Amino acid sequence: YIYKYILFIYIYIFVTLNSNKMRNLIYCFSILIALSSCTKVIDVDLNDADPKFVIEANYTAEDSTVRVQLSLTTSYFDNEPPTTLNNLVVVITDHLGNPQTVPFIGNGYYELTNYVPIFSTDYTMTVQYDGTTYTAASTMNPPVALDTVGYEFFEGFFGLGPGYFAKLRFYDPPGIGNRYIVALSMNHVEATNLTDLFLQDDDYSDGNLVERPLFSDSLFQIGDTIGLEMRSVDKAVYDYFSEILSIAGGQSSAAPANPKTNW
Repeated sequence: YIYKYILFIYIYIFVTLNSNKMRNLIYCFSILIALSSCTKVIDVDLNDADPKFVIEANYTAEDSTVRVQLSLTTSYFDNEPPTTLNNLVVVITDHLGNPQTVPFIGNGYYELTNYVPIFSTDYTMTVQYDGTTYTAASTMNPPVALDTVGYEFFEGFFGLGPGYFAKLRFYDPPGIGNRYIVALSMNHVEATNLTDLFLQDDDYSDGNLVERPLFSDSLFQIGDTIGLEMRSVDKAVYDYFSEILSIAGGQSSAAPANPKTNW
């Protein structure tokens, strides 16, 4: 993954700073990073562990639907799929304290439809399992509209052939604290790799036009259809994905561990 992130940094600076001197500096910087990268093989003793309770819950304002998946982990050496947990009590509560049960629909999945969101308010979810109540809270942030999605040709870099990258543009609302996750799709199929999620905050772009290049494992070609979905999320969700992307992309210097969550 290191080459992909180097290429992203290169393209981002290329788009932002368009001068011959800066391009030369970028080339030198990229070559130094490539020469200094290394690979180390670590043997890990993977022991069996007791099953852990897994909760994945998403409330999407776009279709006013709450989706929850409940399961138990399996052993690393076990080829069996995770054990689904059925008929548990799952409840979502709005900022006024009104509870609503999320119905079980089968095979470990729970779904509540037509649950109209109230933006800039907090929602709390509880799940009861094995005598324990698990609780999490999150803020429903208002959506931020995309301005335009452009594209630009690029000659290729670090083994990638020539092609196009998409250019995301939007105006960040004033007030530091906005967090975004951009999901990429190509030819009407959403990319499923974690590294195809792009994180954006407004720590250094508050209230300004934001423009950044996006691409998957390869540059886009003529005839491709590119889709971008920009999700406004709260800080806890943003931090969770930031950590898990760091682990998945090999960017973390610490030993792999579960990312911090708001559960």
